[in-house]
Parts: sequence; structure tokens; C-alpha cells
Amino acid sequence: MVSKIRVWCPGATYHITARGNRKEDIFRGRHDRIVYLSIIEDTLRFYKNNYELMCYCLMTNHIHLLIKTVDLQPSYFMGRANS
Repeated sequence: MVSKIRVWCPGATYHITARGNRKEDIFRGRHDRIVYLSIIEDTLRFYKNNYELMCYCLMTNHIHLLIKTVDLQPSYFMGRANS
């Protein structure tokens, strides 16, 4: 299946979601959430001044991020955070 072309506008804010495979849990406890948030912090530091995390919500089997972009597409951020 061909991927949809995503339109990116510098300075725009994006609602990004990611879900576990087959809707399985990705966070089994508090420690898992802390580790994921540290990965997000590391990614923000790596791409210093290119993204602003406006808010987030970590659910048991998925996440929601509201990210404001500056100079780079959101895919760079998520590619690093989820690798």
C-alpha cells in the first residue's frame, strides 16, 4: 500500500499519535512511561530549537503528542523517538 503524502508547513502544530502493534499495551507501568518521556526529552535536545512539545498524553496502548515544528518535519522527530 502506498503511503499518503503528508503536507508539512513550517511553524505549524501537529497532533501525532502512535499505537502499539495490534493495539497491544506499550506501557506496562510507571517506569515504562518515565523511560518514554526521557526518550522524548533526548529527542527534543537532539533537535534543539526545531520542535516544541506543547502537550502529551500517554495512554496504556498509545500516545498523543502535540508538537510545534520550526525547521523540520514531524517525521524526523518521531523517527528518532520511536527508533
